[in-house]
Amino acid sequence: MPRSDPSIDRLTRSHRNSFTAVRLDRLVEFRDDPEWLASALASPEARFLPQWRGRGLIDPVRSDRPVIYLAQRPANSPVTLLGRDSRYCYFACPVDDAGQRHLLETHPGAAFADLRLATASLHEKHAGILAYAKALLYWQYRHAFCGSCGAPNRLESAGHRLVCENPECARESFPRIDPAIIVLITQTDACLLGRNARWPERRFSTLAGYLEPGESLEDAVTREVFEEARVRLSAIRYVSSQPWPFPSSAMCGFYAEAASRDCAPTEEMEELRWLTAAELARAITTDEIRVPPPVSIAFRLIADWYRSQSGERLAHLVREAGSWAGRDRLE
Repeated sequence: MPRSDPSIDRLTRSHRNSFTAVRLDRLVEFRDDPEWLASALASPEARFLPQWRGRGLIDPVRSDRPVIYLAQRPANSPVTLLGRDSRYCYFACPVDDAGQRHLLETHPGAAFADLRLATASLHEKHAGILAYAKALLYWQYRHAFCGSCGAPNRLESAGHRLVCENPECARESFPRIDPAIIVLITQTDACLLGRNARWPERRFSTLAGYLEPGESLEDAVTREVFEEARVRLSAIRYVSSQPWPFPSSAMCGFYAEAASRDCAPTEEMEELRWLTAAELARAITTDEIRVPPPVSIAFRLIADWYRSQSGERLAHLVREAGSWAGRDRLE
């Protein structure tokens, strides 16, 4: 397995992943203070982040500040407190189709963009805020009704708690995420990459999967790797983590050493390839293999392993091949 840089601790490693640079005071102590919330909403420091169907409002022409934050709360929109930085207090606001049309009319050239695609052009902080808002609003949408009695839920705690409106039930719900593992398997000087039939053409990546009840993270790594590639592991090491709002996961990244290079395609992975650093470089250069985009922790796992083997940056090869040219997050 690749050795860790002793100058980079686990927290620092995670901060190198996309969506981790939120850096907001989440103001937990004020979520149930109606007077404070009313004052914060009316303050000139309030900024409202509109989201339509999980998409943020982006103006690509404003290269310095492409994410659009509104100074006024959208009409008839509920608000969810995100937190504040040294200047503004941020709120997420879902908008309906009428609200979407109004905002596009008042912001010519802007569009509600898919976060996974837009991340490449966004500052890390604002990509993280968009991801934070997307995950919270998705949870609210999926839990509009009580899971126990079916009655409507109402928002409380500034959008961070749902309460069943049926007084005989009054069940409380809190934001949920789905923990998942993502792992780069190595064996001496090679790594294992797999291809799922549903992925874009020539895309190869690491293996990943969701935790099941009663599993530790390491148990999930062991099970998923065998299910997807029929590989037995001899060692597992945690690397870093990443919030992944597509739709609501937390990715826990690992390196794992295989006991041997025995492997076999499965329903999950139609093709598996062991690649040394030199072989991976040739495959990328000839466009035989396309690695995941830099928004994913999968790219970080592969790129860091490649650098530990070759001393070079995988980003340079990817740019030259043209797969993800110009993406700042590659480094």
